[in-house]
Amino acid sequence: MTPRDRTIAIFGAGRMGRGIAQCFAMHGYEVQLVDSKSRPGETFDGLGRKAIAEIEANLKTMASLDVIQEPSVAAALQSIKIVPLTHAQDALSHASFVWEAVPEHLDAKAEALSLISTLAREDAVLASTTSTILPSELEGWVQAPDRFVNAHFLNPAFLMPLVEVNTGTRTSDVTRRRLLAVLESVGKIAVNGYVLARLQTLLLSEAARMVHEGAASAGDIDTAIKAGMALRFAAIGPIEFIDFGGLDVAYHACHHASKILNSPRHAPPAGLDEMMAAGKLGIKSGSGYFDWRGVDIDQYHADRLKRLVGLCRALSYLPANPAANPPKTAAATPASQETPTPRR
Repeated sequence: MTPRDRTIAIFGAGRMGRGIAQCFAMHGYEVQLVDSKSRPGETFDGLGRKAIAEIEANLKTMASLDVIQEPSVAAALQSIKIVPLTHAQDALSHASFVWEAVPEHLDAKAEALSLISTLAREDAVLASTTSTILPSELEGWVQAPDRFVNAHFLNPAFLMPLVEVNTGTRTSDVTRRRLLAVLESVGKIAVNGYVLARLQTLLLSEAARMVHEGAASAGDIDTAIKAGMALRFAAIGPIEFIDFGGLDVAYHACHHASKILNSPRHAPPAGLDEMMAAGKLGIKSGSGYFDWRGVDIDQYHADRLKRLVGLCRALSYLPANPAANPPKTAAATPASQETPTPRR
């Protein structure tokens, strides 16, 4: 990238905008963080101080955790300039990438993108950060929509590696490649489509439903996710997990859950039925959603276990070493004081 390409602008100085600004500043970019609202001078100054204070606090925390070096804090802060809406044209016209980061409302996004595409450089990539609105719903507000794309960061944007990328009906290949290159330059991992947006909506809805139905307490649900699902799916993704356990196991489990819960949404998709009929059962048959032929399964199991142990250790979930903490004898622990071990 040329020095000219190392300048980016973010339109919207809320939490997402600040997080993206910090992300790029940490990697040596010059960042123009533009306030998307028109505010009196004193009010804007207050917003600027609050934004910088939040970014500085996050940077110092990252330094304390050895994610970045202490000198990087001052360097990153110096790279970020808070810009009022009245000076948006100057900020946007010098940026090679412009990120729209206004609230998640169609009207607000449309208004912001219309203004951005008027003020930005003709060769600038324009990216929305929406998590739910399709690019095809927004591209009509953008001049030269071939340079428009969506890049959904996860909060906190300066830390979470994943970015969901969605192209519009007129997004050019050049625009997409440029976006992927700039995301890679700041250590991001890109996937195509609203993957988390769709899965997370179902998870949150079902978790809340379980609380309201009395199926489990809020605390138990959160514990089950943190000490179970989140750990496991950080080591092995859900589709890989289906192959790992067997498509037949997932097939029957989904059908049973659908019957018990009277929920068509829990039933397996028709595509899974077709794979079952074709004998594609995952690891045990050599193919499923992934091709397992030629994979050293013993080594695969060892690698996944190593990853899971590392996650459990990092989050203090690793079981205690019984050799280092020998159990007390029955005589030392009266039966009336014993605590039964819950079934898992």
